[in-house]
Amino acid sequence: MATIPVRWQRWLDIYLFLNVTGYFVWQGWRVFDERRLDFIEGVFIVHTAIFCLCFLLRAPARAIQTKIGHQAIALCAFYSGALFMGPETTQSPLLLQCSRYTLLAGMLLGIAALIQLGRSFGVLIAAREVRTTGLYGWIRHPMYLSDIVMRFGYFLSHPSWLVAMLLVVSSVCYIARAMLEESFLTSASATYADYMRRVRYRFVPGVF
Repeated sequence: MATIPVRWQRWLDIYLFLNVTGYFVWQGWRVFDERRLDFIEGVFIVHTAIFCLCFLLRAPARAIQTKIGHQAIALCAFYSGALFMGPETTQSPLLLQCSRYTLLAGMLLGIAALIQLGRSFGVLIAAREVRTTGLYGWIRHPMYLSDIVMRFGYFLSHPSWLVAMLLVVSSVCYIARAMLEESFLTSASATYADYMRRVRYRFVPGVF
């Protein structure tokens, strides 16, 4: 467990904002240039805009996990989204329709989770204010769940063994990150253990 000066964190936030925003602007231009802009892509643009703003608005971390292996898993989960981009490859109307509804559900869940997470948004495993209301009063990791749902929606429109493997690896990374993050926050925050007792499930109420 360690702390990083607030000034350095702010510079990192600005770098990540420019880096991530630049990538999504490039992807957005491809969507527009290829005439793929529709309602689903519009919701994705809103989701992405809120996501990018979180880098500038988030509060400095009070403490950061120093175990490199744990942070590597967190980064793999975070950046795996870059692998789930591109136009559909399936010709099945049923899969395309299921994909669109799944993507929409994941994005709407993600928008709600990002808004509720607010200044507690993080990339690495770190201690910030713990959110305990709204979606976070039902499950402990709605943001991670939304990412997994969106990646599954992408798989439905890009059915292949490669995408299936990427989906499994990404999902495992998110589950591992959630468990590692909980272990860290329990040691860093006296209230997090109580939160875990009150909100028992990580991703799906009544299941896990």
